Amino acid sequence: MLTSGHIINYDSELLLSQDYILDMKATDYNYLRVAKSRANKTGGTWKHEQLLNRCYFYYTALPANVRNMLPTRQSLQAVAITYSNDVQTIINTARTEGYKQLLSIYSRNMELAMSAAVVTEASRYCQQNGISFKKSAFFEKLATEINLQGLKYLPKTWRNLRDKVREYTEGTAINELVNTKNEGNANRATYKNNDLLKGWLLELMDTQRNYSHAFIYRKIRLLCSQYNLKECPSPRWVSDACGSSEMNFLAQQRYGAGSRFNNKYRGYTPMQSAIYAGDCWQIDGTRVNIIDHRGTYTDRNGKKVTGQKFLYIVAVRDVMSGMPLGWEYCYEENAQAVINALAAAVRNTGYLPYEFIYDRFPGHNTAEWAWIEGQMRTKGVIMTVSHDPNAKANIERWFGTLQDVFMMNSDLYYGQGVRSTRRWAHRSKEYVTAMRQWAIKNGFNFDDAIRETDGFLDAYSNTPYSNYSRKFANIEQTPAQLHETSDKPNTYPVQLHEFCYMFGIRKEVSIRNYMIQTQIDNAPYYYGIDECEVAERYTGVKLTNCFDYDDYSRVHLYDGAQYVGSFDAITPAQRFGPDKDMRAVGKLKAINEKMESHRAKRKQAIHNRKEAAMPTEPEEVSPEIGILTAGRIPKYNYEDAETAFQKEEWAAETEETNIRNQY
Repeated sequence: MLTSGHIINYDSELLLSQDYILDMKATDYNYLRVAKSRANKTGGTWKHEQLLNRCYFYYTALPANVRNMLPTRQSLQAVAITYSNDVQTIINTARTEGYKQLLSIYSRNMELAMSAAVVTEASRYCQQNGISFKKSAFFEKLATEINLQGLKYLPKTWRNLRDKVREYTEGTAINELVNTKNEGNANRATYKNNDLLKGWLLELMDTQRNYSHAFIYRKIRLLCSQYNLKECPSPRWVSDACGSSEMNFLAQQRYGAGSRFNNKYRGYTPMQSAIYAGDCWQIDGTRVNIIDHRGTYTDRNGKKVTGQKFLYIVAVRDVMSGMPLGWEYCYEENAQAVINALAAAVRNTGYLPYEFIYDRFPGHNTAEWAWIEGQMRTKGVIMTVSHDPNAKANIERWFGTLQDVFMMNSDLYYGQGVRSTRRWAHRSKEYVTAMRQWAIKNGFNFDDAIRETDGFLDAYSNTPYSNYSRKFANIEQTPAQLHETSDKPNTYPVQLHEFCYMFGIRKEVSIRNYMIQTQIDNAPYYYGIDECEVAERYTGVKLTNCFDYDDYSRVHLYDGAQYVGSFDAITPAQRFGPDKDMRAVGKLKAINEKMESHRAKRKQAIHNRKEAAMPTEPEEVSPEIGILTAGRIPKYNYEDAETAFQKEEWAAETEETNIRNQY
């Protein structure tokens, strides 16, 4: 049995040689040759390394049936020979012994000699162990270790490092392969503090024409010749100077405001997210990136047109939980789509948010949106209008998440926006063509597109963040759960009648015969007014009645902005046919009896108050006092006093006359 050198521990891994596996009859040579070829392409089982002029297989990468035919891992470990990491051995040898032979070549430069010694030791190792320069594994490990130990003057990539080792092995002198970079080049020092060149460079960079480095070099070369300067900087110096932190800071407007190339020079204030659900809602619209469908729509001239259209969605999203609360499907963003999406969000949640962020969408200046905006402000909602996409960054990023995580799984998804440059941004032209042909053949339409998109939204709402988000890897809850369980201390509750007043149908009506009669979609509807005070006060008065779009069974009355009451529909009585239904008669009779009872009580109450207000029998007032207190006593008392005074006066005059007549 083969043992010595055929079972080794290398890099804390147990490795078995190919000869040992064949000797143990665990498999045959032909199968092993095919398995090695497959492992080189796909990895997985039969992972192997070329070490010590032998092919070794990782014990952990052997198939289970092969391991069962071999001794146990403990038995193999007991006889295994341990080898240290060859890469570390090469570098340690170069740093302790190998560099001494090269000091004379590099003028006693110890760091340079050590780096050169690594190349010579690596070349010697490759020759001794038969390592092929066509294989990358050894050179990748060597390059990684060199970078970890911070050795200078050596390439950072394994390919360049391999080329140097190979060239040395083929006979190239070591001092031609390893030397100081740009030795003897004084360009950097010569022009470092040249204010004239720096000024020209800044003028050319600071313009928003965004010149290339080659163009700037040619301009500087021309200026140098015009000013008779003896030396001109090299293209490399110009390129390095343009890429320096100092120049990029000074010429940060080179790419224009808002460019991703100068975003690190813009002021930034860290922001926290919303603390509670309902603290902030954001609304925006976007195209749903699934294949187009045949649909009928109204064009800008008001004509109905049939053609291929893409589905559009306007969505309201809660900032704290990320939950989409309401949405509307359409072919383009407009005021009605925005209002419908907002109405769906309010209906689903039963409240208005503390703050609502939106942009100036098409139709923001219509009367319909002005009404909604005014009502929300009246309720106390902070209405924030922003033109900057960063103000609605949460919902903008959410659209990207829908595409990358949830739409990607759909056969109908065609890819990201046309400006995306990611490798996986778009599906192939051939695939999209086949997908469109399938859609046309199977009659893919507006309703089908809605069902597909509803699936995306449902999957997002009920998938924990930790399933796909690195930022929220510790959040095991779904957006729906976060919104449901969160406190909502800053929201404004909305009752049904308030919702209908804000978003529903509003019409002017009058109460007559203890009913409201109105027409909706050319169909008559009747609503019984069973509140006596409302009938007494508002019969014949113009009121505003409000309906829920989805439920005409109840009407809500408003006197201006003041809520009056809500009343149920009454189905007209059917006197004829098999569907005879006279229940409305009983309902209206009950309302009439209720009104008659209320009327009688009101009349009796008024009569009782009148009796209580009747004046009592007046007290006697002397005529003199009555005349003197005119305006301070009841008028009838004053009239009685004046009458009595007149009678007394007339009686006195008669008496005097009679006395004179006696004489």
